[in-house]
Amino acid sequence: MKKNTNTSENIVLDYLFSAIHKNELHKGVLSVVMMLLLLLTTGCEKFLEKDPTFIVKENFYNNETDVNAGLAGVYDILGREQLYGDRLAVDFSIADEGFYNRSSYTSGPAVYNFDASNSDVANAWKYLYEGIERANVFLSRIDGVSMDEKNKTAAKGEVKFLRAYYYFLLVTNWGDVPLKTEPTSSVDDIDIARTPQKDVYDFITAEMEASEAMVKTATEIGYGGKVSKSAVRGILARVYLKMAGYPLNGGRPMYEEALKWAKKVVDPEGEGKEHRLLPSYKQIFINYAADRYDIGESIWEVEFYGNRGGDFEAGRIGNTLGLQCNEEIGDGHGFSYGLISTTKKLFDSYEATDLRRDWNIAPYQYTYRTVNNTVNVADSTFWTATQIYNRNCGKFRRVYESVKPKNKNYTPQNYPLLRYADVLLMLVEAENEVNGATAYAVGYLKEVRDRANASDITNTVLGNPEALKTALRKERFIELAFEGLRKFDLIRWGIFVSEMDQLGTDISATAGSALNFGALAGNNVTSRNNLLPIPVLELSLNKAMVQNEGW
Repeated sequence: MKKNTNTSENIVLDYLFSAIHKNELHKGVLSVVMMLLLLLTTGCEKFLEKDPTFIVKENFYNNETDVNAGLAGVYDILGREQLYGDRLAVDFSIADEGFYNRSSYTSGPAVYNFDASNSDVANAWKYLYEGIERANVFLSRIDGVSMDEKNKTAAKGEVKFLRAYYYFLLVTNWGDVPLKTEPTSSVDDIDIARTPQKDVYDFITAEMEASEAMVKTATEIGYGGKVSKSAVRGILARVYLKMAGYPLNGGRPMYEEALKWAKKVVDPEGEGKEHRLLPSYKQIFINYAADRYDIGESIWEVEFYGNRGGDFEAGRIGNTLGLQCNEEIGDGHGFSYGLISTTKKLFDSYEATDLRRDWNIAPYQYTYRTVNNTVNVADSTFWTATQIYNRNCGKFRRVYESVKPKNKNYTPQNYPLLRYADVLLMLVEAENEVNGATAYAVGYLKEVRDRANASDITNTVLGNPEALKTALRKERFIELAFEGLRKFDLIRWGIFVSEMDQLGTDISATAGSALNFGALAGNNVTSRNNLLPIPVLELSLNKAMVQNEGW
């Protein structure tokens, strides 16, 4: 059975499956139920799949094993191909650091030419609400489970945080969204009105702050794949920075909250310091490819593993978002489409000595050929100084993957959700907004730049809040490029449309005729693209739903 693609269908399916397992449906009408299920879905996948879209509410959560399985199910949403497994990291994140490098791709989210019927938009919405439903079921059942209390509290805290995080993704991408905090109990429970953004954000922050006291520390957990106190604190800083800017424009009080939570990661009072910058910038991303953990730098990451040969969840990081390589077979550099290439704006933002530039923006591509009947001899094609737009995102490189054999289209590379460098830069931004361009703020900016071998700009920004704001925004651009945060930053700063408009103009003027298609995204962006459209299928089933402006 192909997974259903919108929230209202989820509600119907969840109710029907729950009724079946509670024996509330007589056997005589079971065939009718199954027909309804088939009518609600499409496709030819097997009905009994390994990864069902429902959780049996009443027959599950009887012991710690059930709790751990349910917890894994809530985390599972993060890695879906429609979310961080691919789409959320690539198509939905296009900003001014890169463009979709396919001249034939003239419609779709990556070039901002799509509408409310787009299936990728519908699937992202659907899976986020599926994650919320799983979390709601989990939280409704866990208190009745007999298990180790510390582990129970931590699991409950992780799920409360994940539910809030899924709502954060929803509200930042769609604006006002239905806020649903209880499991679905009725097939009729589908007409749910949109909750104002401010109320959704208030729920998010309250849930995250409650979970901070419940989850374990990063050191106790030992790896970045689970939600730790540091992950909660760092994401809270991100949420409050968003609330400070567009569209809520909460200003100083929200910056103060962001500063408070960032400090709890960087300068924890009465607690041991757990985090620091990894000395080598590129090693961060080599670790993601090679399945190594470093909680000092990588505070929270989406976990992927394997080559789709078993039950492990693989993603497409390094394959779609990666360095182009045409290796069809073998275990060398790994196949990659190289779908995202850099903009000249990003390339020119790096100093020549900055070690991040030639890692984030690959100066070459791989070409495989046959020599003396030996397949897969690799050549590196180095780009010239004028071939800036030919250069792919090089941040996630398949050559470092340790899992063999390599799958052509799926990779084991983990994806960063929160790095320590990001927390440092959030602290700098919030400190500057609250207290000005202090030595405290400038010192942490210098720490990030020093690792990259970038120049010391202390004398330029110290005591100058406007200069520090400009420098901070640029630093986020070059440090966090291709990590799905640039569009988010531009929107909350209120400059997404103007920056994309200027990008389209710049690419048209500098890319040349062969790569002029790179200007499509910038040229297509309008104010409506600050949000995604509510999926048309959701609108058709949920009569209380209304569409976003411009869609």
